[in-house]
Amino acid sequence: GGDGDGLQGTNELKKAAFLPSTHILPLKSGDSDTSSNTNYILLVGEKSLSVLSQKGSVRTEMDLPDLPIGPVVLGDFNGDGYTDVIIRTHDGFHGFVMKTRLATHLFTLLMGTMIVALGLALAFTSAGSSDDGSSWR
Repeated sequence: GGDGDGLQGTNELKKAAFLPSTHILPLKSGDSDTSSNTNYILLVGEKSLSVLSQKGSVRTEMDLPDLPIGPVVLGDFNGDGYTDVIIRTHDGFHGFVMKTRLATHLFTLLMGTMIVALGLALAFTSAGSSDDGSSWR
């Protein structure tokens, strides 16, 4: 039993002290309404953290460089109005910034509108032509 056993015991002690955690993660900093549609669920494990929607779909996942050793700290640390996450590990503090992707929703809306418009244009074009070659008057 040399130094290797002591190091192994230290790693086991770190893992024994760790407890996974779950937090309500409001998108906007200071939003205390837990029923809001802009709240997410933050799950912190030994090796990664995950952000889930209220319906349970994974919004993002990130690997952690080391085992968390303190409580998760939530707040707006960069002044953008959105909730940020700080996690302390043995090698330091790690910050994670929340950002929205409004452009993604706008793109989806525009693509949907274009598809509907194209469908209507094709419907009117095919309704305007007939099999005997005559046109509408």
